[in-house]
Amino acid sequence: MGAWRHFPIFMITVPLLGAVLLPFLGYAKERWVPYVALLPLGASTLLGILLIGRIPSGGYLSYHMGGWEPPFGIEIRLDYVGLFLMLVVCGITFLALIYSRRYIDKEVSPGRRTAYYVLYLLMSGAMLGFVATGDIFNLFVFMEILALSSYALVAITGNRNAVRAAFKYILMGAPSSIIVLLAIGLLYSVTGTLNMADLARRIAESGYTEVLIVSYILLVVGFGVKAALFPLHMWLPDAHSIAPSPISALLSGLLVEVCTFALVRITFSVFTLGATDLVMGTADAVGVAAAAAVLYGGIMAILQKDLKMMIAYSTVSHIGYIFLGLTAFTAEGLTGAMYHMLDHGLAKACLFLCAGNFIYMKGYRRIEDLKGAWSQMPWTCFAFALASISVIGIPPTAGFISKWYLILGNVEGGKWLYAVVLLAGSILAAVYCFRILYYMFFQAGKEGAWEESWHDAPPAMLAPVWVLSLATLFFGVFSSLLIPSLLRAAAYLL
Repeated sequence: MGAWRHFPIFMITVPLLGAVLLPFLGYAKERWVPYVALLPLGASTLLGILLIGRIPSGGYLSYHMGGWEPPFGIEIRLDYVGLFLMLVVCGITFLALIYSRRYIDKEVSPGRRTAYYVLYLLMSGAMLGFVATGDIFNLFVFMEILALSSYALVAITGNRNAVRAAFKYILMGAPSSIIVLLAIGLLYSVTGTLNMADLARRIAESGYTEVLIVSYILLVVGFGVKAALFPLHMWLPDAHSIAPSPISALLSGLLVEVCTFALVRITFSVFTLGATDLVMGTADAVGVAAAAAVLYGGIMAILQKDLKMMIAYSTVSHIGYIFLGLTAFTAEGLTGAMYHMLDHGLAKACLFLCAGNFIYMKGYRRIEDLKGAWSQMPWTCFAFALASISVIGIPPTAGFISKWYLILGNVEGGKWLYAVVLLAGSILAAVYCFRILYYMFFQAGKEGAWEESWHDAPPAMLAPVWVLSLATLFFGVFSSLLIPSLLRAAAYLL
């Protein structure tokens, strides 16, 4: 066995091990913590890059923990789509961590800064494990690590609004975790296994049973809360808008995507062989909710006066986009959903970090306060504009490619109404994005607001923003690097 076969487990465990060791460094030399925290995520990113080309688009890499063969042992099961999402997680978490040093020094009190980086690494490692695990109970374990760390990170500043937003998040997140655990218990009670591949085989043998119906619906609801699918999204706007901007970037750009990916894994890898009617029937209900999410999120984003709240409601809309791609049950639709996870992760992380630049430099959160902002913060404003164009879906950005395949997938599946909803969502996105760009570039600011000798954000905060914004352009122009493999992987899943 080549050494590279161990890379997936190292990608998961290195950030988690870093989170365990970081408090000791924080006790001795707290000022070193932001720099040392980069090492585990940098290592995971490098290992992910080295795995490129080693996993066929129609196959997978299986790693057996402790040498125990599945289904008795715990399995790490990584296919092409999983590696694709793991690389997205590594890239965005690494960039947001670079951004964090200056921002967190200003927003978080000294006694909590080490805790911030520990929780950040826990959250990052949990997302990687969440994507790669082949065991449904370990999926729940990683989900809980991810949830608990994200609750704490939302409240890390300690102010009243942050604590209230975290509490609201917990009120919805904790019941959803119980629902998922109950569903897993029901599956185990009738199959006697927790390994996903073995579950798929036994479900195919047992067929369409009442327990199977209940467990799948519970999984959809439980993960639907985590993924903020309308109308289970109520925790999202407050949590995403109140959290520190680097955490907002992770919550919006990654957390909801990996929770959506969990439903993809469960639906296409576990249930479809033995319960096609159940999956298709549930997909009809999820498709209606997703279409409502696209329209509701877009309309609510237009109505917002707070910049981060507007971006948060935009996320509600774009989660609807991803689910409409999944419920199309076509290779094009599933490819569009996967590519939209990439585009949405890059663009929303960029937008939240740009919002963090405005807060860091001027303390401005209201959209109206951004009038004339380009004259003093041009680099931030132009990066915001490029990410906004991708959110709308204007060529040649990645947003255009993903929306093209989402619409094509729904047309191929005969779901013309959903294709119209996707187009309407892009129009709504154009309204709320162009409104901000109009304020930034074509409106004069309030007297004295932008006339002081302010400069743009520090280079350590601008560099991640520009890497993310240019990445939306790169993956739009060079989409051929990923789309053919994603199409083959989607066909394999279907």
